[in-house]
Amino acid sequence: MEANALPTPHPDGAAGIEGEVVAAYHQHAAALLRYAATLTRNSDQARDAVQEVFLRYFVERNCGRRIEHPHSWLHRVLRNYLLDYFKSAACQHEVAPDGLESMPDRQSDPETVLARSELAREIAAVLTGREMDCVRLRAEGLCYADIAEAMGVESGTVGAFLARAQKKLRPAAGHFAASGVFERGRLLFAGAPDRSG
Repeated sequence: MEANALPTPHPDGAAGIEGEVVAAYHQHAAALLRYAATLTRNSDQARDAVQEVFLRYFVERNCGRRIEHPHSWLHRVLRNYLLDYFKSAACQHEVAPDGLESMPDRQSDPETVLARSELAREIAAVLTGREMDCVRLRAEGLCYADIAEAMGVESGTVGAFLARAQKKLRPAAGHFAASGVFERGRLLFAGAPDRSG
């Protein structure tokens, strides 16, 4: 439950809560699924996590708790749920089903997959986990306040994380350019929608 959120019944009762959850799902599910997929690298686990987050949202609202900022609340609960999952014994002993690597996706071109993989590996090697979380959430279009709420930090801390990430990635850009990874990554994401607003 968010700070200062007192239990308040939905004015339309259970039907209103269900409608609210459905509306929140339509508005936020795609972004949450992308975020979960980047963290889990497993589409089934990502879908399960998003489903669990909306179930928790429904339970919170059904208990009469008010959620002031659903977007950031959903991201925070998803992140925490996945962190708990990664720490669990089930995750540490889980074996991926055979053949998942061969399943085609939207970007199944081998060069595209390789370039994205190299770029992601290079970036992950440079950034800390918290910095990477900030960058991922910012890439999903969240504002500083929403990122701060999702990560449980102050918005100034988000700015510091992003500034450090940018500072760390600037020198690495030379390495990316020299290896060709940066150029392939730039070309891959050139057509991506601008979500910086």
